[in-house]
Amino acid sequence: MRISGKRVHITSSDRVIRLKCPTSWAKLSEEQLRYALTLIGSNLYTDVEVRTLLLIRLCGIHVVKQHAGGSWSCWVMQDGRRTYFDLRSWQVQSMIMQLSFVSKPDDMDVRLESIQGFKAADKLLHGLLFIDYLNIEMCYQGYLSTKDSGRVAAMARILYRDSEGNMPETMDLDIAEQTNVLFWYAHVKKVMARHFPHFFRPVGGNGTVDGMKLLDQANAQMRALTDGDITKEEQVRQSDCWRALTELDARAREAEEFNRKYGNK
Repeated sequence: MRISGKRVHITSSDRVIRLKCPTSWAKLSEEQLRYALTLIGSNLYTDVEVRTLLLIRLCGIHVVKQHAGGSWSCWVMQDGRRTYFDLRSWQVQSMIMQLSFVSKPDDMDVRLESIQGFKAADKLLHGLLFIDYLNIEMCYQGYLSTKDSGRVAAMARILYRDSEGNMPETMDLDIAEQTNVLFWYAHVKKVMARHFPHFFRPVGGNGTVDGMKLLDQANAQMRALTDGDITKEEQVRQSDCWRALTELDARAREAEEFNRKYGNK
């Protein structure tokens, strides 16, 4: 067996078996993504088990029998007929390295395109209102604190809309859909932290960002953006979240520069 690029080659008794396996989140089909999210979100399997089950499904491998010593009799469809081969544990360990991307949820740069007939927002939330972004962040932080799946459903109602942009009244998410929302937003937060390093600056010694402090900061900066004029708050809330965060990041940078110059005087 050898791995070359996207393809896995296993030599059987009479031919070379070529198995194609995705190597990134973006290369998963909608169905494959949903299956991967279901496995991960179930919390029933270890990371290695998740990748092994994915390998079996994505490569179309059918396991016939397990043998002592760590090998399996398997078959795949090739050229219109079943081709049988033996698969050994060391081969599986090598092959699942191509699926290491599923172990990095905050790198999931895709999302389920639709849930229950509702279409997903932009992958990085461009065009999403600032007030919607703040509500998503509050729900996300609430979920991290309580593990209440209702908070994830509330996030999904903002992130998925009908053809006219209306939010669903309720959403009852399955495991794949819940995991999708959490992984998607984790990736968005990672990208935003990279784009707005002054506003999304890490706090504490572990380099993490405290979400609730961010919300307090956002409320304080909301007042700054409106120059204390409460009548302007609605305009800020209805602005594009990326535009609002750009301004917040600029103001945070100005505050850092001011503190560096005058903070100790």
